[in-house]
Amino acid sequence: MNSCQKNLNNENQQAVRPLAAAFFTGLILSLCFALPVLRSSDKIVFIQAGKLNPNVACVSELAQLPSIGEKKAQAIIDYRISQFALGKQKAFERADDLENVRGMGKKTVDKIKRWLEFD
Repeated sequence: MNSCQKNLNNENQQAVRPLAAAFFTGLILSLCFALPVLRSSDKIVFIQAGKLNPNVACVSELAQLPSIGEKKAQAIIDYRISQFALGKQKAFERADDLENVRGMGKKTVDKIKRWLEFD
């Protein structure tokens, strides 16, 4: 490698360093601002079309609700099935009825009630 090529190489590296530093700084800042949003209890990618009816929703839909994972979602469905077996038309008439589901308390119901509908 001749001296002219070495100079070009050094100049290229010097030009790239500030760009790389700016890129990584931006990436780190983006992550710093995004992490609190991603960790938010309100799962942002939740319901696209409005509200969810727990009388007909499936496990994967219910599991998207804040503070509801697959186990609680399955518990909701199990409770719903048991209520239908008893001859009830609807397992849930209002949000507070979800407190009858094992593992669901008032605080959890309060977190999810704004995304629920009962028709």
